[in-house]
Amino acid sequence: MHVAQMAERLLCQHMGIIDEGQQFMEDAIGKFVDMFQGRLPDIAVSTLRALFNLDCDLATAVEDALLEHGGEAGPELQASAKEIAGVSA
Repeated sequence: MHVAQMAERLLCQHMGIIDEGQQFMEDAIGKFVDMFQGRLPDIAVSTLRALFNLDCDLATAVEDALLEHGGEAGPELQASAKEIAGVSA
């Protein structure tokens, strides 16, 4: 099994899409996509926060600074800055 496939399987297990040991099949991909059509379940949010290390002190400090600088629009400012950086890079 390729590393990418193992990562997909592990992510789906942690997000509650498939059970441990269950085969990762096309219907799991459909369930994963469907999960993002509305409000994410708490388990999905906590899994993604852990995966992207969003609970670290640095991420919290950046988020706090963005909220202080831009209010509720802070996260959108960060996304815009990343888009600008990507265009000019």
